[in-house]
Amino acid sequence: MSKYLHGNYTSTANTDMSEVVQVPAAQVVIGTAPVHMLDDPSSAVNVPVLCESLQDCREKIGYSTDFNKFTLCASMYVNFSVFGVGPVVFINVLDPANENHKISVPEASKPVNDDQIVIDDDVIVSTLKITKEEGESIDKFDTMWLDGKLYVNFEEKQEGTVKVTYDKVAPEKVKNTDIIGAVDKATGKRSGCEVIKNVFPKLGVTPFLYSAPGWTTDDTVTAILKEKAKSVNGCYHGIVIADLDTDKAKTIEKAIEEKKGRAFDEDTIAVWPMAKYGEYILPYSAIIGGLIMSRAADTDGVTCESPSNKRIPIDGAVLKDGTAVDLDQEDGNELNAEGIVTIISRNGLYAWGNNTAIYPSTTDPVKRWIMTRLSFLWIENDFINSTFAVVDGPIGRKAIESAITDYNIKLASYVNKGIIVAGRIEYYAADNPMSDVLKGHFKQRAPIAANIPMEAVETEFSYDVDALQNSLFGEGSES
Repeated sequence: MSKYLHGNYTSTANTDMSEVVQVPAAQVVIGTAPVHMLDDPSSAVNVPVLCESLQDCREKIGYSTDFNKFTLCASMYVNFSVFGVGPVVFINVLDPANENHKISVPEASKPVNDDQIVIDDDVIVSTLKITKEEGESIDKFDTMWLDGKLYVNFEEKQEGTVKVTYDKVAPEKVKNTDIIGAVDKATGKRSGCEVIKNVFPKLGVTPFLYSAPGWTTDDTVTAILKEKAKSVNGCYHGIVIADLDTDKAKTIEKAIEEKKGRAFDEDTIAVWPMAKYGEYILPYSAIIGGLIMSRAADTDGVTCESPSNKRIPIDGAVLKDGTAVDLDQEDGNELNAEGIVTIISRNGLYAWGNNTAIYPSTTDPVKRWIMTRLSFLWIENDFINSTFAVVDGPIGRKAIESAITDYNIKLASYVNKGIIVAGRIEYYAADNPMSDVLKGHFKQRAPIAANIPMEAVETEFSYDVDALQNSLFGEGSES
């Protein structure tokens, strides 16, 4: 209910500390958000919501620093406040209208101060009922969320106490099946991971990096997310960042054991443990996602750098319960050898690990190395978008050559900037027999040499006896 305004009014807005850099490919993050804070919560349930700043998040999907309850907010905070990079597409599955996602709160008394009460709870405002102590209903009030609390301002004079009852959202009742989602056969409406299919058609951004902080500790969620990322809209490909469960994996040995039991492949980055930033404990997948995209901002938006050996602005590596995990380079190498990206301390805290989760089962560079995988998938998606106009055009050598030339110019610019080592698009008549041409099918080749990390540098030191002799006795002297 809106309050009638007449006069001068002021308010203080939240400060977004970071200037957000925009990159062309988007992260897609699935989880729970405090949509009960919106005027219309249904507008942000099981739909892709594109956000370009933290203020955008507050207005479109809600924001809270209770990252355990509202898992999407961890990625909001990391991307926009820590790394200052966007956009990010959020898919919220928490539905205040779903009986399974809310609970009723028994009637309670609240003290009135200056015609106002404060409710420190996740109130679904549409269900809020307020009565005077003697039972008379109070209908004239307006509400405002501030720091996770609901401020109720009465339009008429109120004193003493009032009674309130309401429903509140219960994010703890959200299940992995809500994250996995489904397609309603009767309506065609999608939920959970199925909403990924709507990202490009609805928002016009190419989905690329996928995560569900707080949920990818569940192997079923990771497996479904990974399969969706392999083919989005029938053409786009992406990579998933998945957390190992620090409740189960409290040591290096247990982390390796858990990783071996998970359904990972070359399109997954497995990470362990969690990160501490100020008072917050954050899923490491949120950190790595923000780090990868922040590095892409320096390379024309192309995701071509490994997150490894990049300093991360956190205060420590921890388990979910806050226990510190202090790892040195040797510890990090032990985890890297099993395809786990971790955090090491070296006069600062650094992301450490170049391998996708398929390692060590394969050493194929296009599958093993994170930077190589990121480069290939990004270029493949960009090629689809850049040359889409060629599809359904008339058969002609000129059209084919034009499309190839245009993209080869782009690849050459990537080579000049060091984004890749080499790359080109080629068309061979031998690959296109007339039987295929008559079906309207054409084939091209794209040999790409993406960068690989200079992961280990070995330098042999030895004593230079000749230099010592020359220093003592002069060149050409003999002992």
